[in-house]
Amino acid sequence: MQAVSFELNSPQPDGCFDRAEVDPCGLVRIIGWFKGPVCGELPRVSLDARKLALLQHYRLARPDVEAAVENITARQSGVVFEYLVEENMTGCNFRTLSVELPPGSRREFPGDFQFLTPHYRCLFVTEAVMHRDDIYGSGPPNPAVHPETLMLAATLTGPVLDFGCGSGALVAELKKSGVDARGLELDTPEIRRAIKAEVKSAVTLYDGKLPLNLPAGAVASVFCSEVLEHIPDPLSAVKEIARLASEQAIFTVPDMSAIPSGFRHSLVPWHLMEGTHVNFFTQTSLHQLLKPFFATFEFGRIGACTINDSRVFTSLVAFCKK
Repeated sequence: MQAVSFELNSPQPDGCFDRAEVDPCGLVRIIGWFKGPVCGELPRVSLDARKLALLQHYRLARPDVEAAVENITARQSGVVFEYLVEENMTGCNFRTLSVELPPGSRREFPGDFQFLTPHYRCLFVTEAVMHRDDIYGSGPPNPAVHPETLMLAATLTGPVLDFGCGSGALVAELKKSGVDARGLELDTPEIRRAIKAEVKSAVTLYDGKLPLNLPAGAVASVFCSEVLEHIPDPLSAVKEIARLASEQAIFTVPDMSAIPSGFRHSLVPWHLMEGTHVNFFTQTSLHQLLKPFFATFEFGRIGACTINDSRVFTSLVAFCKK
């Protein structure tokens, strides 16, 4: 899904509405400029005759206007009106965007408009002052496996241990495909509530202390996805994983090189700053951590994100063999 915009070119007393923008995050914007305060009727926006509520409006700099128009009194000449798509409209297809502009003109734009339900959608409308834990805290274990994660784990020889298995979702998927899989996770009330019923017998809960009461080479393969960044002593965890795996291990961790990669866009993938992350890896530092325990390495990337003209990845992958 991509944002699309349409030319309005609707002159107003003391200003103009330039264009409409449809953003798949759930917003429709009417964008323009005014020399001074915005007076008179506000635009009205509909999708397939369903009216959208005005969420907010704000000013912003418009250097193009400020260089060309005289007698501007507003501190910022640009104006944006944002209209919020209702949550029950996400996932639907809309064919027509209608914009009613003063003094009584109406524009209709055909298309195929679709909207997402973004993470933290409440931040569009909440009246509460949020705190760090509200934004960067950790939530419950993921109840489903991301397709890229499953694709990686499916390459491993069983028996497979999912080290830090969360709800056991990956263990369940591997078992469905006939792989001998088991999981290991911290014993907490939240984890106990989250573990899938069909894999409870295959998941071992422990107190976080290492080494585990398991023999060396207990499994052929270990899968450790998005776990090392949460463990205060990642060296001990890697050492134990190498002890348990007789053949190979796959690790994934957030890729902190996404921060400098996104620098010129002033953007950072939000997951990298999750509140319970205590270790921050690059390919170089992850290699340094792993190389005392494995014979061969190959590195990959998952979680591709497009930031304007740049492609960055949220996670590193290390394929390690004994």
